[in-house]
Amino acid sequence: MGKRRMTDNTNNPTPTKSRRLVIVTGDKGGVGKSTFSRAMIQTYLDNNQNFAAFDADMSNPQIKRFYEEECTVMPLDIFRRGEADISLLDELKNLIDPPEKDTIKSPNKNVSESSNPDLTNSPDKDAQPVAFVSKSLFLLELPPQSIQFFRSFEEEMGFFKMVGKKLDMRVTMATVINRTKDSVNQFIHLRDFCGDKVDYVVVKNLFFGEKDRFERYDNYPLVKELQNLNKSIPEIYMPDLIAHAYDYLDENNLSFSKGIEQSQKLSVQGRVEKWMENFKKSIEPAKHLLGLADVNLQSES
Repeated sequence: MGKRRMTDNTNNPTPTKSRRLVIVTGDKGGVGKSTFSRAMIQTYLDNNQNFAAFDADMSNPQIKRFYEEECTVMPLDIFRRGEADISLLDELKNLIDPPEKDTIKSPNKNVSESSNPDLTNSPDKDAQPVAFVSKSLFLLELPPQSIQFFRSFEEEMGFFKMVGKKLDMRVTMATVINRTKDSVNQFIHLRDFCGDKVDYVVVKNLFFGEKDRFERYDNYPLVKELQNLNKSIPEIYMPDLIAHAYDYLDENNLSFSKGIEQSQKLSVQGRVEKWMENFKKSIEPAKHLLGLADVNLQSES
């Protein structure tokens, strides 16, 4: 095999785009993708970001389960060829610039009939002007074992180029890893086909060990080579939420904010509140790649 081709990465200047799509991946199940996605969504909500989420994990849709009442969440079956054409690419366009028919006045029409979840009603029954707020931030969580399907979608569609040119959007691949060799290999595979068409963030899940225990990733030849060239891939650390608090949220289908608001378990309230605080601190170095460039994540007490 030939020498691995080097590409630019997120420490180098990338084309400035007005919109951001964060794709959460990590092709092994159980690495913490859904926990990271939920924490990012909570961070967006806490900072009043105008965003939408796509949940492509049809067998275990955690974004939908925990957050469908708090933000726009849309399903996406990435395993069906052609589904991402409509349910992702076309939907992104509609959330940014809706079809003309969705923005006109429609007397005595219930807006719930519209396919767009972000249309709102006027209380005037005779003429209901439909207000639409264009979104500029999006999060997509991919399910386990889906990266090959997403690769086919990119190769057949030219997805990254399409959203860049037509939607003025830059993509970030946020890859959650554990300490195993497989997890690292899958990230390298992802980087091979995405190249410099996207930005990257590596999320080390501290559930699997301390910061210095990700030796397989840290010692990978390409990772070391990029470090030597001052082109390191941005890394963040997802804190470990203690089991009893995590389980309480899971058993009761509580978002992180609802876990903080509930008063039944003060131990859960304290653990989750501090965990979210630590999570926001951890993503600060890469916030510009996660759609939060202009947000002060340290402003909250």
